[in-house]
Amino acid sequence: MWNKKTPKQGNNGKTEGHDSWIERIWNLPRQVFAQNTGTKLLSLTLAILFWFFVMDHVDPEISRVFENVPIQLVNTQELDQNNLKIMNQSDYFVDVEVVGRRNDVLNMNSKSIYLWADLRSVSNGINKILVNSSVNSDSVSIKLLSPKEIIFTIDRVISVSKPIEIVFKDFFEESLYQESMEVKPFEINVIGPESLVNSVDKLIGTITVNAINEDYTKEVTLSPYTEDGVLVDGVNLQQNTAQLTLKVGKQQEVKLVSDVQGNPKDGYEIVSVKVNPEDIKIRGEVNLVSELEVLMTEPLILTGDESETIVVEKEILIPEGIEVENGKKTVQVELIIEPIEVKEFSFDFTEFELKNLNSSFEIEQVSANHKVVVRLTDIASKISGIKREDLIPYIDFSNITSIGDYRLKINLPETIDVKEISIDPISIDLKIVEKSAEN
Repeated sequence: MWNKKTPKQGNNGKTEGHDSWIERIWNLPRQVFAQNTGTKLLSLTLAILFWFFVMDHVDPEISRVFENVPIQLVNTQELDQNNLKIMNQSDYFVDVEVVGRRNDVLNMNSKSIYLWADLRSVSNGINKILVNSSVNSDSVSIKLLSPKEIIFTIDRVISVSKPIEIVFKDFFEESLYQESMEVKPFEINVIGPESLVNSVDKLIGTITVNAINEDYTKEVTLSPYTEDGVLVDGVNLQQNTAQLTLKVGKQQEVKLVSDVQGNPKDGYEIVSVKVNPEDIKIRGEVNLVSELEVLMTEPLILTGDESETIVVEKEILIPEGIEVENGKKTVQVELIIEPIEVKEFSFDFTEFELKNLNSSFEIEQVSANHKVVVRLTDIASKISGIKREDLIPYIDFSNITSIGDYRLKINLPETIDVKEISIDPISIDLKIVEKSAEN
């Protein structure tokens, strides 16, 4: 023990007799071991040796939890033999608590633990399977599994044929269309869990048709879909492709033309032939349709007694491989017939138009017959609208360069368009003289 001393003052006025607190701490071990030093060292040594003995030989028992230890599935071949399948199968894990000697527990890892589930007894439906366990240590045992069981949903494996549907991603060119389509096979077996197979409504394959302009054959990949258009995963197809044969057709409008054979009654003429409708839409093989511009009707044969308009039904002559819109086979043909008429107009020379007459010339004498008759021949509807003022005759003096007697042609306006036009006389005798001072 420390001895208590009376404090005293030093020359510098400070208190002496007590060591500073640093000195006391520094001297503490020396003072402790100054008394019974041997006994104390022996006790400390024995305590340390005892602790090592306990830890090394007694080795107390502890527990430890290993999380997410994987479970192995055994006897899975039983599922295949019984046409069963685990639904939504994945990896399975449980937490494992082990107990044992401290050293052994601390030195082990999750790979020392083996967990398995035996699938021999499973059946269709929901199954609870006990998790079996073992550990590769004699001094460590498994205390607890969490959970002790795993749940499997087992479904029966079936095979059912499902129809195939081909879906176009886009559209044909405007004039093209699908004439026919063949798919081989038209059904394919879908294999898998019963609940999934039963949810499959059809097998869909998709193609692009915008660039197709002729008959087309291709292997199309198929996928299983529900009735609502949801892709079904977890099933297999007996084969995942089908052969598509697509026959392409073309449609376009063509003119309808009627063939009229023979002539109407004398004095009558065919004015026009009208087909109603004038155009019709056809469809068929691309090459055949592309070559057609018109379709003929069966001929309309005249007997020679026809003197008025005729309206008849005639069949369309449709080539093999061509279809007419709405299956139409006949059209209405109207043959307009009109009588041929003659219309006359009389003109005096004073009504003539004198073209290009030299300004220094004048006409002194006209032939005795100075009346001109213009006769028009054509169908009534065409000449009925022609008026007298439309037919004023004229004489062209362009080639007359000197005075004298001339016989000049009588001309009519070129705008008159009729089947036949005549003028009587066709010329006139004139005397060309110098223009007098008075004139």
